[in-house]
Amino acid sequence: MAISAPEVLTPEHDLTSFDCGKPALNAWLKTRALANQRKGFTVVVVVHVERKVVGYYGLAPTAVEPTLLPRKVRTGQPPNPVPCLLLGQLAIDLSYAARGVGTALVGHALERAVLGARLTGGRALLVRAIDEDAIGFWTRRGFLASQPDPYLLFRSLPDIEASLKAAGRL
Repeated sequence: MAISAPEVLTPEHDLTSFDCGKPALNAWLKTRALANQRKGFTVVVVVHVERKVVGYYGLAPTAVEPTLLPRKVRTGQPPNPVPCLLLGQLAIDLSYAARGVGTALVGHALERAVLGARLTGGRALLVRAIDEDAIGFWTRRGFLASQPDPYLLFRSLPDIEASLKAAGRL
């Protein structure tokens, strides 16, 4: 059975058996994702097999203090707060790990972030790593840690856009 293209979460998606191995990410998907989306806090994008969700991410607007941004991302005299986008969650069901699902979802999230920033503005995409493994995952993808908080990582949207263009994805 094929994995669906990324789509916005709906009540018709089956979340019951989703398990990424991280209890906090499982719980957020099952108990908060749809409510947060309905309230306009985030957009949750899922991939599924016959409506059973096997991967997801959340994307939301946010703003941060300029001092949290790495110097390479901050540049010049940014406004306070700095408009950004938050890639709030990203998780893949353990039964679909190491199949490229996470890489595909990251690519989709990066594309959507760039397109969203073209419409609304935004300096960077930020992620809050859940653990040391997640820090490594994001730094391998060009994200830079905040000096005061190594679990908060940023990548400038112009940098993301340039890399997507170079890969022929935009």
